[in-house]
Amino acid sequence: MRTTLFTRQSGRSASAMTGFMLAALMSPPGSATDYFDPAALELRGQVSAIDLSALEQPGGQIPGRYRTEIYLNSRYMAERILNFTLGERGLIPEITKEDLLSWGVRSQATPAFSAMSKGSLRQPIDRVLPDGQLSYDFAQRRLDISIPQAFMQQSVQGAVSPEEWDDGLPAAFVNYAYSGASSRSDARQGTVQNNYLNLRSGVNLGAWRLRNYSSWSDNGRSRQWNSINTYLQHDVKSLNAQFVAGDSYSPAGVFDSVAFRGVQLYSDDNMLPESRRGFAPVIRGIAQSNARVTIRQDGNIIYQAYVPPGPFAITDLYPVSSGGDLSVSIREADGTVRQFVQAFSAVPLMLREGQAKYALTAGKYRVVAADNAARYEPLFLQTTGSYGLTNASTLYGGIILSGDYMSSSLGSAKGLGYLGSVSIDGTWAHAQSGEIEKQGASFRFQYAKDFTASGTTFNLAGYRYSTSGYMDFNEANGYYNTPPLNASNDELIGSKQAQRVWTEWRNRHNKRSRAELNINQRLGDFGSLYLSAYQQQYWGISGRENTFNLGYSISHNAVSYTLNYMRSSSPWLSQQNNVFSLAVQIPFERFMPKSWLNVSASQTNSSGLMASAGIAGVALADNTLSYNIQQGYASRGTGGSGSATLDYKGSSGEYLAGYNVTRQTRQLNYGVMGGILVHPWGLTLSQPLGDTMALVRADKAANVKVENSTGVYTDSRGYAVVPYLSPYQRNIIKLDSGTLADDIDLTADTRRVVPGQGALVLADFPTAAGQKIMLTLNSEKTIPYGASATVTSGSQTSSGIVDDRHQVYLSGVPSRGTVKVVWQHDGCQADYVLPGDKPVIQLISLQCR
Repeated sequence: MRTTLFTRQSGRSASAMTGFMLAALMSPPGSATDYFDPAALELRGQVSAIDLSALEQPGGQIPGRYRTEIYLNSRYMAERILNFTLGERGLIPEITKEDLLSWGVRSQATPAFSAMSKGSLRQPIDRVLPDGQLSYDFAQRRLDISIPQAFMQQSVQGAVSPEEWDDGLPAAFVNYAYSGASSRSDARQGTVQNNYLNLRSGVNLGAWRLRNYSSWSDNGRSRQWNSINTYLQHDVKSLNAQFVAGDSYSPAGVFDSVAFRGVQLYSDDNMLPESRRGFAPVIRGIAQSNARVTIRQDGNIIYQAYVPPGPFAITDLYPVSSGGDLSVSIREADGTVRQFVQAFSAVPLMLREGQAKYALTAGKYRVVAADNAARYEPLFLQTTGSYGLTNASTLYGGIILSGDYMSSSLGSAKGLGYLGSVSIDGTWAHAQSGEIEKQGASFRFQYAKDFTASGTTFNLAGYRYSTSGYMDFNEANGYYNTPPLNASNDELIGSKQAQRVWTEWRNRHNKRSRAELNINQRLGDFGSLYLSAYQQQYWGISGRENTFNLGYSISHNAVSYTLNYMRSSSPWLSQQNNVFSLAVQIPFERFMPKSWLNVSASQTNSSGLMASAGIAGVALADNTLSYNIQQGYASRGTGGSGSATLDYKGSSGEYLAGYNVTRQTRQLNYGVMGGILVHPWGLTLSQPLGDTMALVRADKAANVKVENSTGVYTDSRGYAVVPYLSPYQRNIIKLDSGTLADDIDLTADTRRVVPGQGALVLADFPTAAGQKIMLTLNSEKTIPYGASATVTSGSQTSSGIVDDRHQVYLSGVPSRGTVKVVWQHDGCQADYVLPGDKPVIQLISLQCR
């Protein structure tokens, strides 16, 4: 049923009719279809009304080209400018069969779709894909395409097509971190100055990444410049791998990581979908009908899918932790539910079934040292690999070959269900230096388990035993690079040279055994407990290195308490170190907004009792300023002390300043961190940069906040840098439209980017710079409701629809220009000049000729 609005015959105000129309449009939908007769707006003697059939549908709009975000089954697919044409049911976006295929529709989904020719879809989608729907939200500029799963290819959770990976813009950048301190002491005359500068610089060209890491230091007596590493990197998309040439590190896992100068090819987990990273078991079962499979961990649904009758295997699961019981339920079509539990835990080397990881490294062993002394840096080749054999079994191994050293390793990781998971491996090594020859073996055991019921997590329990002749590659080269000691161990223990002795003895005496344990215990409302312990023994020396750390934390009535005990000992230290500490954090917002009171105390056997109390908090918009004021006391040495620090995080960098005072010393410290980025549109200052980032471009939109990035605003030209992004994944960048100036509009406030590793990607936000005006158009011609009014300035176009009062709202218009009004086969235009004052919206009356 249609409701027809009859033609107006009286002189009553059109605003009453407009109000009625708005009320009708905002009314809840009923069983009838509302219909508006455009002829109802014809005045006496007027030409027939403009065709408004496109506006009859809810959310309707006139045909044209619109920037559009495209979603398929609620998943973001792409953003582009789409042309919308008028079809029998309203506007139809010009998407192609090729688009639908690239978004995952099966080529043989239906006979009609299979027979569909290439080119734009010019008919309702449900004619080729039954129950398919298109819905366009013009306010959000979002096209939602709904297609039944039966017509879709099976896809992996979190998968991002390599076609979406963006190599980014050509760019050069410097990431800097400077810190300095000026100190005075009663014990000596003058001021002691210390300065340190850390530089991480890079150049991007296509998919190539050139990186350098350097540092500079000045302690008042000497200055030193050190280039720590330089390398060139390029991703290898076909292999899901990274290629590196230059200074880098071999991957840890099978062998300990070593520094090298050479080339490396290694698999990159970041290039895999999130659901394929790390380890998760394959969930297998049998469905008797079209069933829903739901998987829960700790009571939370982490996976849900619909499967056809027959055996199924779920391979794209990503749990919320590295262990714990998984509850699997299968709900059949008749409502029958079957459940089972699959336990799993993962040690670091476990992989999913059928997944492989590898690394190939060739080059020269590199000694990372600040001096320029000659070093023994042999050539070597290292290969490592691992493969998920079954749902709960991984095989791994590797080889190192060098002129004076060779080593091979083989091991296996195994899931034991409710008992957790273990890995066991053995490594054999042979080292030779002149007439000195050593060979031996090392065996490693690791265990992991998450006891969900008790809240206990063994993150890693490990043990390694090595025979007296075994040396890993770092130990062997450290042995060659360590000069003979000129004093006995007993003479040097406790002296100022103890640290040097420690390092040299560690290099001279290879490891015998090593044990590690990490446990976390959740206690519900009673907080949490953690324990970590480490012990290492060396061949040729008595005693052990020991570190033990026990902590407890709880929060009650918004007050946080942390209690910690730490003990450490070593054969090279004259005494055992014991530290007890207690920290309490109390909200202070009743007296000062966004602030808290910190109280802490610690007791050590070497320094005695130390205590402090102070206030910390954040201030300014976006919490960009943080502060900390502390008063301290020490039972030995310094006695009373005080400190104050400020840290401001702005768009162009981070700035720090602090002042510390004790009974004997006074120190002023300061620092600045940030980035300098050169890109195709100029130079932009930023906060400290990560490796993968985005350049925001919103032309002429100054001081606009970038959401979810503290202190990041566009500069005077409309540029900003989002310093951290996740590579090979979809990242959302959003501008806060509420911070726009009155004379700037955005065509869209959200962008989605998929950067490659190390890329600088563009997040472009087209703007309409200009004023907002409400035009009243007077003309000898009768301008019908629905006529289109347009102002064009360069590449920027502002358009709107004329209402029944001959008024039109336009935004982003220049201070002078021409308004062109068109309808059917007629039109008019009017020149305008805006007055100097700039209210939010200017009201202007023009004669349209």
